[in-house]
Amino acid sequence: MTRLTADDFNRLYREHARRAQGFFLRMTGDSMLAEDLTQELFTRLWEHRSRFDARQGEFTTWMFSVAYNLCKNEYRHRSVARTWDAAPTATEYAQDASAALEREEKKKLLAEAVQHLPDGIREVFLLRYEEELSISDVAQILRIPEGTVKSRAYTALKTLQQQMKQY
Repeated sequence: MTRLTADDFNRLYREHARRAQGFFLRMTGDSMLAEDLTQELFTRLWEHRSRFDARQGEFTTWMFSVAYNLCKNEYRHRSVARTWDAAPTATEYAQDASAALEREEKKKLLAEAVQHLPDGIREVFLLRYEEELSISDVAQILRIPEGTVKSRAYTALKTLQQQMKQY
């Protein structure tokens, strides 16, 4: 088993903490909670570093498995208002104001549509398309068959396509 050293772990934290925090923000809609969950995530990863074997899997798969479980625990303990971070990017500010406003409105509508997806479908959508994880990684994180991931991803895309068709 390949052990994670403190230097390895610090490098992994620098590389992945921001991505994990973005995941938590999209899952909870609360930036302060996302920061707290990110710290909790990396604390748990460090405490359980002996369980990670680089030869058996990707760090991101392990990280998102733990992150997903933290979200599930948070959902059990709190009723959170889930929103999507729909802040405009720097390039949007530089573009024509009316076009930026229109794009921003569409982002908000899409974010709202994503938040209304059933839990299992929303989680697959966020992990697969927002975090750009493979189908097998999503299946491993959510502990569901790959076929279920594919089905839920298809359902998410078709549902969102139908809801966004009018825009």
